[in-house]
Amino acid sequence: MSRLHLLLALSGATALTYEVLWMRRFALLFGGGAVAVTLTVATLFGGLGLGGLLGQKLRGPPARRYAQLEAGAALWALGLPWALQALTPFVRSHPGLGVQALVVLILTLPPALALGATLPVLARGIQDRSTLAGLYGANTLGAMLGVLAVPHLLLPIFGVSGSERLAVGCGLLIAALAWSLPLAAPERVSKLREALSPQAIFAAALTGLCGMALEVAWMRLGGVLLGPSIYAFAWVLAAFLGGIAVGAALARRWTQAWVLPAAVGAMGVLALGGAFVFGQAPLLLAQLYEVFGASGMWAAELTLAVLTMAGAPVASGLAFGAALRQAGGEGGQATAAVLAANTLAGVVGSALTGLVLLPALGIQGVVTLCAVLLALGAVALGKKKGVPWLVAVTLLALLLPPWDGKLYAVGVYNRVSDLGDRSAAGVRKFAEEGWTLLSYEEGRTGSVALGRSTRTGNVWLSLNGKVDASTGDDMPTQLLSGQIPMAMAPHPERALVVGLASGVTAGAVLEFPTLTHLTLVELEPKVVQASHAFDHVNGKPLDDPRTELLVQDARAVLAQTGPDFDVIISEPSNPWITGVSNLFTVEYWLLGEGRLAPDGVFCQWIQLYGLAPTEFQSIVASFTSVFPQTWLFEPLEGGDVLLMGSTGAPKLDALPIAPTLGPEGVRALGQGGVLNTDDRPVVELAAPRSLHLATVGPNLARIEEIQARYGLE
Repeated sequence: MSRLHLLLALSGATALTYEVLWMRRFALLFGGGAVAVTLTVATLFGGLGLGGLLGQKLRGPPARRYAQLEAGAALWALGLPWALQALTPFVRSHPGLGVQALVVLILTLPPALALGATLPVLARGIQDRSTLAGLYGANTLGAMLGVLAVPHLLLPIFGVSGSERLAVGCGLLIAALAWSLPLAAPERVSKLREALSPQAIFAAALTGLCGMALEVAWMRLGGVLLGPSIYAFAWVLAAFLGGIAVGAALARRWTQAWVLPAAVGAMGVLALGGAFVFGQAPLLLAQLYEVFGASGMWAAELTLAVLTMAGAPVASGLAFGAALRQAGGEGGQATAAVLAANTLAGVVGSALTGLVLLPALGIQGVVTLCAVLLALGAVALGKKKGVPWLVAVTLLALLLPPWDGKLYAVGVYNRVSDLGDRSAAGVRKFAEEGWTLLSYEEGRTGSVALGRSTRTGNVWLSLNGKVDASTGDDMPTQLLSGQIPMAMAPHPERALVVGLASGVTAGAVLEFPTLTHLTLVELEPKVVQASHAFDHVNGKPLDDPRTELLVQDARAVLAQTGPDFDVIISEPSNPWITGVSNLFTVEYWLLGEGRLAPDGVFCQWIQLYGLAPTEFQSIVASFTSVFPQTWLFEPLEGGDVLLMGSTGAPKLDALPIAPTLGPEGVRALGQGGVLNTDDRPVVELAAPRSLHLATVGPNLARIEEIQARYGLE
């Protein structure tokens, strides 16, 4: 059966590659990565569950049916990019969650049904439940490898479209190798209603519900603990899937009846036990940085992901294997029912957590709720034997320290290389002394915190621990980001600002008397609330009658038809952040160029820190490929630059500050840079590795070299 295990592992890797790449495509089309992820995960998991139910009804040779399902999913995946491209005009002309959900359903449900049916189809030819649990484990292990391969190997080498084609090739290879597998269908198939154990189905559903809820919570934790990069998310998800694979392997050895309630209860206890690490994890991150350094942060990310999950995914995999063993009946029926219960409940868990529970309860609250539900499930399954699990969860919940918002609001992951003292005491001093936490809230897309310095009174706002606005050193950039492009536009009447943050830039734009309409685009509702903490310096732009606030993704707004803008100002967070990176690509700036009026100005903020010269060069080259007429300004020397791209003849007199480089110099600055595109996101992949490097000096030296050569020509 080793050949079959290998095929299931390869199938898992292929399926997760499909999923990750499709989520990227939908995020680019719809805007708002969180919505795209929720819709894609819900549809795929729902399709897997329904496919499981359909799979047990398929008759014929199991090996050939399995091969046909894998080939069908692969061929569908091959055509999906073209289908998505054909639907793009419809989606952009009909914005809204309903249309988005319909498109995801149409494009991803068929392959999800096919992939969901594969294991039940194979199970018809395999009656040994230990073997089925092993196949599930191999499939999950392959999924883990697929998750890691996408950012670390596939995207850097092949890009999005090339990775899709490679995954399709793997799917077809699986089908070819599986066609002649020696599997025979059973002569008689028992009826589903007579065969299934309600306890096993209940356990599968409960662990699916809580498992996916915990995964969403741990992914959010990864964003604030490790930083919201593509690599951090990959390691968190890989640790989750790897744990499930280990648990499924254990299920082959532990076959006693008590294993099922014990695994369900242990999943709750371990999840809540991991929450005790939450308050220490940023301190451990600093210690691990001492050991591994900037180049070995992947090891720190994996270590912390494993510690904060505390083995709960292992218990989840064990529970699934035990439920499969105790489900009763024929292998195909039992596998279909257990898989369907697990995945369909997982849809509810992921969607409910991402959209409702996280904003309401926070990360620690979601973990506690799941632990309680699992402990109660252990009681329902094991009766008196489940009571100790409930007692243990209750005690842990009572002893659990409250969430330490101050420790996460300052983004230790982002500042660890700057700390002189990385001891636990040193990190706590950095994180907790000298400032007051005004608020800390979980939004739909990230964690939003407000703080105030007790020494200077400086108010700052952080997203996932990354400070994105303040009343201190950020003020020149925030003001000039609004003042310079408005001064360059001949007669600015309509403006669009991407990223509300402190609202200071929006306030600066509104000071221009010619302005008649300002469109403010902000993705996270919690940021809108937090921006009022800056009303004493921003001029209260949300109260101005000329302001229209859109809580949407910038790409989605720019892709819509509507009046042109005289000025577009884009100041999102850093390009190493997954999701935000989509606002630093050629395609994004083409969308902006398409919405600019004649003689319009597009302002793009770029940081010089944590961005290697090759990555900075790539961004400049990409921007000037869309806006050849670009001027570079330095609002904060050694920190930020502003690129001002014009579609016509801008005004260059009476500017707040003089430009550092003119169009010829800016083009020279980006010369040789690799274009950063949706298909080849070179900056998103490279920039996280530059986060702790000293990049300001080399970037400034390059700007000064170009300035000496070209001046303002």
